[in-house]
Amino acid sequence: MATLRPIVFPYGLVCGRPSPVATVGLFINGRWRVVELYVDSGAFYTLLHVQFATDFGLDYKRGRKVFAQVGDGGLIAVYLHKLRMQIGERQFICEVGFSEKLGVSFNLLGRFGVFEHFKICFHEKRKVVSFQTVV
Repeated sequence: MATLRPIVFPYGLVCGRPSPVATVGLFINGRWRVVELYVDSGAFYTLLHVQFATDFGLDYKRGRKVFAQVGDGGLIAVYLHKLRMQIGERQFICEVGFSEKLGVSFNLLGRFGVFEHFKICFHEKRKVVSFQTVV
């Protein structure tokens, strides 16, 4: 399989600690929006706070409602929307969830719909995360 030059993101501060984050574009209501997401290989869905959706006029409750299990074993309601996402030059459709109960102060980039497009490497020593497009 051929690969292209990787997109490299420096770690950002999440809750005061250097953490893997990626700058991602989301196409919402006819416009591209930029958001920084914590790259979470343990998260199934990409999850954002509902405030992000409402800030850009997206009625998040019109999405498909599912329940996602979180770290403490509880379930939270998530409203899934199929949105166009862009990482580097790569664009694709991804199910993005919005939740009122996301229990963390940051938004998450999860595996489903995203990780199959890239080989993702976390380099803790250099404090970077890289996304290598797989074609």
